[in-house]
Amino acid sequence: MVHNVYIVAGLTDTVTDTIDINMKFTDKQIKALKPKDKPYIVSAETDSRGVGRLQIKVYPTGTKKFLIQYFFEQSKKRLEFGIYGAMTLAEARKRFNELSTEVQNGENPKDKIKQTPGEKPEAQKTFINMVHDFYLFIDGNWAPNTISRVKNNFNNDLLPYIKPDLLPAEFTEHQAREVIYTVYNRGAKEQANIFRSNLLSLFKFAIDFDNSPEQFNQKNQYHIKINPIRDIAFKTPKNVGNRWLDESEIYNLWHTNTLPHKTKLYYRLSLCLAGQRVIEVYHSKKYEFDLNEKIFTIPTERIKIKTRGDHHVPISTLAEPIIKELILLRGSNDQLWQHRDRPNECAHISTLRMATLRWVDLNDLEKFTPRDLRRTCKTLMGKAGITKEDRDLLQQHSKRDVSTTHYDRYDYMKEKRAAMETWTKYLQTIINKKGNN
Repeated sequence: MVHNVYIVAGLTDTVTDTIDINMKFTDKQIKALKPKDKPYIVSAETDSRGVGRLQIKVYPTGTKKFLIQYFFEQSKKRLEFGIYGAMTLAEARKRFNELSTEVQNGENPKDKIKQTPGEKPEAQKTFINMVHDFYLFIDGNWAPNTISRVKNNFNNDLLPYIKPDLLPAEFTEHQAREVIYTVYNRGAKEQANIFRSNLLSLFKFAIDFDNSPEQFNQKNQYHIKINPIRDIAFKTPKNVGNRWLDESEIYNLWHTNTLPHKTKLYYRLSLCLAGQRVIEVYHSKKYEFDLNEKIFTIPTERIKIKTRGDHHVPISTLAEPIIKELILLRGSNDQLWQHRDRPNECAHISTLRMATLRWVDLNDLEKFTPRDLRRTCKTLMGKAGITKEDRDLLQQHSKRDVSTTHYDRYDYMKEKRAAMETWTKYLQTIINKKGNN
């Protein structure tokens, strides 16, 4: 490649820029341009003379702006006319041709875009406005726990780095990588991947809104054409779990005196409920337990597979006294496990996880997590003689076939109760058998 140095004067600034005169502009090539300590310009390859030159200026922030470089009144000038991301390459070429025609007709494009006195540019939502609009969108469409996680991520790891006047289309892939890798580099690799996914959803929301049928012939709100998160990808190690507790470990866990009392109650209840997902039990509330009908109802917003609605789990005689004790100890907003400092909120699952790790270290056991109890119950229910189909019903590992997903509305409570009775009897033999100790 050949690089020349020019002094390009007369418009937005006067700087020394490196001009790459041999580069063909494609989306792939433009995305590959990396920010440097100072702004620099690359120029599109062309054989035409007198029509100007399409260029891109790359700023240290990662912002990439389209320019036209042209001669007017024997002076070399340039004009910025769009931001890559808000304007596609095809749109930039079209606009370049329009500006080039003006130059060939003896007009200065800069003069034509000057504002008249008192005229203000069209109001446009800022990046922060877009985030707040996204909050309103997910409030009515996403699960409460996911909403809370997204807002915490954005409020802590995104918004503090956003200037108040930054426009959505000015947020670049480079800036996105900076905020994502701030999370990644502090060791929270899985959290960084979730953060990336949330950012992708944020920009998808804005693009979908401007392109929605309801906005046809309306002014765009966010002016984003390309999702800057789309091409940011990294892999995080997936911990494929295989840990499950055997009968002697369950006996010790059930009878331990070295776990915090409510943590021990969680594990007892989780075992009695056949290993429901951690968040489904740990964020449960008093009114979800019907002790008359002996049913624990997990609401749709807290379950993983939502197509069949609320998940109903039979309450066994072994589970009932545990539930009654938890109700007596419940928080002010009926949470069975309330947050230590915010009594109107559920406790964070990390509290449960850390208590478990301390107990494992204290007893010199093989490491396990609260999630491993689900695998434990699945395994031991098979050992107790419960069919895989009934185990799947209890743990809501539903079949994904069309008939089950869209047509079968039978609640299978009879089958669940029978499976739960078998499991309860088997669990009682484990916790009552001293030889397991």
